[in-house]
Amino acid sequence: MRVVAQCLLEHNGRLLLQEFWHEHEHYYFFRPPGGGIEPGEYATDAMRREIQEELAAEVSDPELVQVLENIFEYGGQTRHEIVFLFRAVVLDERLTRVPEIRFVDNTFEFRAVWKPVAELLRGDVVLYPAGLRERLPLLYPEAASV
Repeated sequence: MRVVAQCLLEHNGRLLLQEFWHEHEHYYFFRPPGGGIEPGEYATDAMRREIQEELAAEVSDPELVQVLENIFEYGGQTRHEIVFLFRAVVLDERLTRVPEIRFVDNTFEFRAVWKPVAELLRGDVVLYPAGLRERLPLLYPEAASV
């Protein structure tokens, strides 16, 4: 089991999401930035650390909005994650003025893109962790009414 902290980074009705390629089933999916919580680390601290490592950015005071359980198959193995999901506003204009951000985490290159919440609600893209899309209307009621 893996415990992770992810953050819904918001700006003008959009969320910054990391894009990944599912190498076994061959499709793109999106998830909030974040990563594993290290032993002895609080979820909030892990989220801030991951955002700093991946995006070299600071965020506003994060709010814990949900704890999700994500069970999925990947590479022929069942995986299990507990996801501490936070919500925060990006404080760095370098990130909010561009449509996408490319960065390297360890040896992997990633792309993060701004997606309108209304688009995510329509189901136009695959979104993880499981249960996140269903939570979005409660977090962003203005987008649900569009």
